[in-house]
Amino acid sequence: MLKDTVSRTEIIKMAKDLGLALARSSEIIRYREAEKKMAEDPEACRLTRIFKETHKSLVKLQNDPNSTKEEIENIAARLEKADKDMKANPLIAEYYQAGAAFNNLIYQINQLLKFYCMEPGEDAHFGQQGGCGSCNGSCSR
Repeated sequence: MLKDTVSRTEIIKMAKDLGLALARSSEIIRYREAEKKMAEDPEACRLTRIFKETHKSLVKLQNDPNSTKEEIENIAARLEKADKDMKANPLIAEYYQAGAAFNNLIYQINQLLKFYCMEPGEDAHFGQQGGCGSCNGSCSR
């Protein structure tokens, strides 16, 4: 255990500094630029709108006890096509790629935070891969 403690105020300041640094990162800048370009493009907006409307229709059908399996399958196929069409658009594809890159950065930061917050050997309870539950409850924990 570390002997020097850090105050809550100092931790909050560091979190603010991290947030400000993230706001200037190439990942978030790329994401925001991609989002802006996509929002300004009529075709990208049309494809996104079709996807959202089709998804909404599917959810509505799935929650309707009177809907048939065929109706749900039909809308699901339309949703899959809308998704494929949307992701084939270069502006939307860039938006998704930029979002994935930013999410990856956040994931890496979270992994570092977890690593430095754990005591040596503390992660042994969670296994090497898959975390707790990867053994389907057969472990002694």
